[in-house]
Amino acid sequence: MNLSKREKILALLVGGVVLLFVGNYFFQSITAGFDSKQNQIIALQKQKDDQLLQITAGSIAKAKLNRLVTQSLPSNEEKARARYLEWLIDLADECELIDPLPKTMGDSIEKDLYQSFRFQLTGSGTIENATKLLHAFHSKDYLHRITRYDLQPIPNSKIPNMLKISLDCEVLALKNAKLDQPAPETLAPRIERPLDDYTSSIVSRNIFAPTNHAPVLETSKRVTATQGLRMDVGVDAKDIDPNQTVRYEFEGDVPQGMQLDSDSGKLTWTSTELGDFQVSVRATDTGIPAKSSVQLISIKVGEPPPPAKKPKEFDVAAQAFISALVSDGKGPQAWIRSKTEDKTLFLREGENLKLGDLQGKVISIGANFIELETEGKRWTVGLDEPLADAYKRGLED
Repeated sequence: MNLSKREKILALLVGGVVLLFVGNYFFQSITAGFDSKQNQIIALQKQKDDQLLQITAGSIAKAKLNRLVTQSLPSNEEKARARYLEWLIDLADECELIDPLPKTMGDSIEKDLYQSFRFQLTGSGTIENATKLLHAFHSKDYLHRITRYDLQPIPNSKIPNMLKISLDCEVLALKNAKLDQPAPETLAPRIERPLDDYTSSIVSRNIFAPTNHAPVLETSKRVTATQGLRMDVGVDAKDIDPNQTVRYEFEGDVPQGMQLDSDSGKLTWTSTELGDFQVSVRATDTGIPAKSSVQLISIKVGEPPPPAKKPKEFDVAAQAFISALVSDGKGPQAWIRSKTEDKTLFLREGENLKLGDLQGKVISIGANFIELETEGKRWTVGLDEPLADAYKRGLED
């Protein structure tokens, strides 16, 4: 059969279209096969990656679990309770709590991998003790946490700024820990700074009391002292805040032998040298934060005055009198009667008199008196007058 040119062209076009559809079908079939294989490869790679991830996570978990074991209490319940109670007692002593009382709270709670215990520590202290307690608790690398921390001011306390401190906590004992698992020795990573940094930022903010005021104290004082004689100086600081006490201490170098009572502020010193000296005394209160004031004391040490002459005490002369004034061929004579010694002295002009501590020389004898000289000073005594009174009167004239 002969086809026309037009029919041939139409047959070719139909054949081309059929061929195109067939080719496209085979191309899509081949492409779908490659895509399916690629997806299978991707799925297998993801499965492999997931398995590797699980293996890595398992290794990490195992490492973490091994590390957690070192932080665990013993797996034996009795030893776990005893071990943690012992640590709480040491913690209270370290933080200087007053009347500390550690105790367990309720029964333990058991889970698949661990047992949890609850404890409580109560006591009294200042905000500084409370800060130290928190720092020491978190420094210990146990598997523990604080569930409640309560601070209450203690009214009318003999010690200023005292607080009632109560700490509730929970601690874990892993079941894969040893029966007598030792306590962790390393510091916990929870603490980033030393205790002094926390104390500085927390203690300086006393949230339980008004702002603390420094003791009121004169900035300077001048005093005089005598060489060889004891000096007493009072440093008296006034604190306007109630229920606080003030302690005193030297600041810097002090002269040898100088002492200061830390409670009363009484300063005592006996200087062996002449000159000018300076010493600083610091008065510090018991507020939170503690505040202080400083007083500069300037001391001028002078020479001791010459000893004052005191009238001699005449116990014998107080009971001695002129009993008679007579005259004979040798001249006038004074009779002096000493009642204490029960004797009579017979003295003429120029002779010496000695009665107890009284000594003198008879200068002249008159009709009713005699004149004596003691240590260059002349004095007179009349009839029936005690010699001691006459001597004292003579010194005053």
